[in-house]
This record gives sequence, structure tokens and C-alpha cells, in this order.
Amino acid sequence: MTAILKPEIARYHMDVLNNHNTTMFNSLIQPHHVTSGNLKEIEFDGFDSLRGYFAQKDKEKWWIKEEDYGLLPIRVKEYEELKHKEDVVFNPTSVSSFKIEPEQRLEVRQMIDDFVPFKNTHPDQWFIMKLVALVSYTGRTFICVATEPGFGKSGIYRVLNAITSKTPVFKPRSIPGVLNKITSTGVIVFDEAHKSKKEVKEIMEEFTLCLGDGSPEYINGAMKSHRTQNNYDCILQSITYLYNNINCYKNPEKDYFEMIFSNNKAIDDRLLKLKLDGKLTQSFTRDFDIESVAIENKMYYIDFMKTLLWLQEYKQTGDYELRYMNRSILKLDNRKQAVYNEILWLLDMYCVDQKEFDKYVGLIDQAVISYKEMVSVFNETDHEPVEEEEIK
Repeated sequence: MTAILKPEIARYHMDVLNNHNTTMFNSLIQPHHVTSGNLKEIEFDGFDSLRGYFAQKDKEKWWIKEEDYGLLPIRVKEYEELKHKEDVVFNPTSVSSFKIEPEQRLEVRQMIDDFVPFKNTHPDQWFIMKLVALVSYTGRTFICVATEPGFGKSGIYRVLNAITSKTPVFKPRSIPGVLNKITSTGVIVFDEAHKSKKEVKEIMEEFTLCLGDGSPEYINGAMKSHRTQNNYDCILQSITYLYNNINCYKNPEKDYFEMIFSNNKAIDDRLLKLKLDGKLTQSFTRDFDIESVAIENKMYYIDFMKTLLWLQEYKQTGDYELRYMNRSILKLDNRKQAVYNEILWLLDMYCVDQKEFDKYVGLIDQAVISYKEMVSVFNETDHEPVEEEEIK
């Protein structure tokens, strides 16, 4: 007999979340979907010229009229099909403005505890993963996380994306596939980036180096790529790379994260890297009414998103100071320390006393040390950029 899922587990079942995501976001066009840098005047087949902007959502091309642009994000109620060159373009004929405003609707500690409350062989490590995912949304972080397969790291971000629609998790396959996932706020999650083509790795590298240097925007380095913008607003854009541990790869000297870019040393300088242990042991079933659970939890998901946005806004005010003393043993350079501090900020809001804070700081420190020890098999020279003229 299949065990019935507890309500707090069913709430985070991916089928339930996908149902919610479809209802909540499928008909939304958001500012980051717009690909036109400037207002355009286009003559569509059979129509007089129209003024507006092109947008790209998934594989669909949309036309946003000049008068609707200021309403973004918009919910599309009705639309028609237009023809432009060889493309079908969807033109909204009835829209409404849609915004979720920042508001603390959930207590921070309870929100983090309730988030994906799945069983893991290392519960404390699972907590660190949750914390890292949430702080990547509320702040601005550049992180690489390595675990054994089955830990559940990509699943956490997929859950977060189903609630926010701003945490895409994907294996990069093309330049537009990378750039069209930029959401301005939230976190873009590259899963197993080594499988990408050379030109895709180049754009990921350029994007990571640019934002990791503190730039609030990304200027497209691949101007000839189809359906991409010239400039991307990235003021609160985080980047996360997900990898398995070194022992999972046949050719780690070629495929591992430390080795896949042209300037691995510069990438390493910008990312905080963690190795977490554990395996997801939570069992799931579909023996319940998925749609009714999604409807029942709709307001919870909205409250969760409102609270995340409140945390994001609160962080930007700079009003919050750590309540507990940071006794970290790590010696980090400035860029990595900045990312580390983002994690400690949310951890400080979560903890009830110095003892609990010290416990998790110790676990985060160990995760950083464990990653460094794991990749110590690579020689320092392997991290140095190779100049083209040196290749014979």
C-alpha cells in the first residue's frame, strides 16, 4: 500500500507545482522576455505598421504594443497570430497588468523550515542547500555547488522556479538558450555546464565574469545571435553552477567545472564553491488530487513569493545588521567574501541564538573547505588561461 503524502510534502510535489506554475505564469509576459532594445515600427503581413517591442517566451515570439509595454508584466487574456517574415508572432489583443508586491507574509524562520521539507541522509546539509538557493534569489550570489548524484540540488531550484518563474534550471545548449534565461532578478542555474558547445561556454564565461565583477548589466558579446538583446539588466541577477563530485566523471581533467573555461582562474576568483554531502530519501506518490492541492496552496505560494520579494527589497536597504558574531575560520578574497556574507545575512535572520549561528557557519565553512580539498587533485597550472598563440 502506497503511503499517503503529508500535506507539507504534497505542497512541494513537482506535479502540484507545475500545475500552479501553469495557472500562474503561462499567460504572463514579463520584462525580461522583451528582446527589442528600442521601440520598433513593424509592418506585419496584412496589417498596417505597428509600434511596439518583440518578446521571446520559451520558443514563442510575442509582440508587445507600445501602450502595453509600460504595464509589464502583463497577463494575456486574448491574442491573435501575426506573420513577420518567416515567423509567427503572437499579438495580445486583451491584457491586464499583473504585479506581486513585496510584503512579509511569512515568518522567515518558518518559511525556510517549511521550504522543501524533504528527508535527506544529511539534514543539516540539506538545510544549507535550501539556504543557498533562497539567498541566491533574495541577494546577488555567484556560487558553484557539488554533491553526489541524488542529493536533490537541482530539484530545489526547480521548486523555486515553479513558485517564482525566475529560477530557470537547464543544461545550456545554445547562445540564445543562455541569454534568454536571464531574468534580471532571481538566479540562473547552469546544470552540468561541461556538456555545452565551445561557443556556449564562451558566452557563459563572459556573462559570469561580467556579473561577478559587480556589473549591473550584461552587454551581449554575441551580437549576431538570433532573438537576443544587446543589453541585459542584471542588477539582482545571481548565477549558480551545479555539478556532481569529481569521482562521477570519467574525464574530470577535461569535464570538471575547474577545467571547462578559457580562464578558469578568473572564474574561480568570482565564485564561492561548496561541496555538500547527503542523498535525498524522500518518497513521493501521485495518489492524490494534484489540482485541488495546487488550488488549496495557491495563496501560500503567493505569500512565499511576496516574502521573498520583501527579503530582496529589505536586503537592498542595508538597514539590517548581523545579530550574531561571525566566527568563520575561512580566509576569503573580497569577491568570495561578498557572496559568503549574503549567505550569512539570511542565516542570521533564521537563527535563534549564537550557538545555532555558529553551528551553521561551521557547516558552511566545511563545505567550502571540502570543495577545495576535492579539487586539489588539479595542478595550479591547469587553472591558468591558455593563450591562442601557444597552441600548436
